[in-house]
Amino acid sequence: MQQVYGEIASAYEALFPALHRYEERVEHFLAAAVTPGARVLDVGCGPGLHTRGLDASVTVVGTDLSEEMLALAHSARPEGAWHRHSYHQPFPPEWGRFSVALAIGCLDFCDDLPRVLGHLAQALEPGARMLFTVLERRPGLDGHEAPTQRIQTAGPAVTLHLYAFEETARAVTAAGLLPRTYAHAPGWVQLAEQRTMWFGWWEVERR
Repeated sequence: MQQVYGEIASAYEALFPALHRYEERVEHFLAAAVTPGARVLDVGCGPGLHTRGLDASVTVVGTDLSEEMLALAHSARPEGAWHRHSYHQPFPPEWGRFSVALAIGCLDFCDDLPRVLGHLAQALEPGARMLFTVLERRPGLDGHEAPTQRIQTAGPAVTLHLYAFEETARAVTAAGLLPRTYAHAPGWVQLAEQRTMWFGWWEVERR
């Protein structure tokens, strides 16, 4: 994934409108959840599109695997802290805890959802809110019926992981997170096939 996103970093912002179908869900969540002085964790931040416009009083910590993406995020919000980090590993305790978190369009490559949600939960303070997405497995929905899907990128092929609603719900509960809202809604678009991939959109709260 580091190679794939490093190669597309320079064009990512221009491609974003064609690649994503988020219907302002992230913006609505941030408007409701982020208060002055909040600490926001942006996992799989890419070039920092979601958090660059937050108030200057807000502390933003972003993570990604691509150094190229992180460099773009830093250019857009120099006061943010941008780290190369995999969500398969715990978040360093020296980063502190967060009152708001995002993990949008990045858990598609997660092969152990309970473990990763556990890491995310440990980084949140009690009462913190998080919005995350997973590719949702659903019988009868084209491209969403198998637990994994192998797709070819301009570089190496990558494996996507799709989780049934029940699997995600169990992982949320096991991580000590409380579901607030859920929606089955568009996520991103496979441009080669012109196929919209559907997410489970989960807003959760740290118990």
